Amino acid sequence: MTPVFELNSVCAGYGGEPVLRNLSMAVGTGEFVSIIGPNGAGKSTLIKVLDGTIAPTEGSICFKSREIREYSPRDAARGFSVVHQMTESIVPFSVYDFVRLGRFPHQGLFEIETAQDREAIDWAAGVTGITGLLKRSLTDLSGGELQLVRIAHALAQNHSIILLDEPISHLDIRHSIMIMDILHRLNRTGSTVVAVLHDINVASDYSSRIVGIKRGGVFFDGPPGSVITYAFMEELFGTRCIVLENPRPFVYPVPGYVEGRENGD
Repeated sequence: MTPVFELNSVCAGYGGEPVLRNLSMAVGTGEFVSIIGPNGAGKSTLIKVLDGTIAPTEGSICFKSREIREYSPRDAARGFSVVHQMTESIVPFSVYDFVRLGRFPHQGLFEIETAQDREAIDWAAGVTGITGLLKRSLTDLSGGELQLVRIAHALAQNHSIILLDEPISHLDIRHSIMIMDILHRLNRTGSTVVAVLHDINVASDYSSRIVGIKRGGVFFDGPPGSVITYAFMEELFGTRCIVLENPRPFVYPVPGYVEGRENGD
């Protein structure tokens, strides 16, 4: 499988404080990779390192066999798209205008919207089911609708490789499944998907591969059936778990057994 991203002995962090420590992994073309782990483990930092937002202090990051730092922001945006965590700040664009911004890396200076741009926008809106929202303002949308629009923006930019940081956090069940189904269908048609997820069972259901991050390093890496085990889950999250087959591994945390606070102490 041809690598899309390759990280070798990467160290990175903020203000001189390391978050990722000697992390090495690769993402192959056409994979659906879920990143899981406890809060503060470095999952979001990993996405920012992959997309070039944060430069490593040590090690190397390659995108399609070329150092990510050698790409201009525009060239990188043509190669892959990113959906970061939602923030409270919402600009009052129309949905159409916001999705259209995803086409910016493909346009020349002062270039107006082309037929190819409109085709990409219409396709992204259709895939995400937001065609009926295109004339609405972002400020009028629910959280689930807004996240679908943000994914449409990314798909209009590039749908062959997409990175997502917690794409279903704070969403209801319906919108969570809608978004994961969209990503699954894209992956089935050849897209490479890398997603940070908090829900272990969603990761198990949708991923071809799961990477567990702990203390800034790779704790495990493999298909759901080999890594979603009670031993791995208990050590990764510091809490007792029951793992069942449903038909993929399904994790149920045991109440009252968080590491360091057993039986509520």
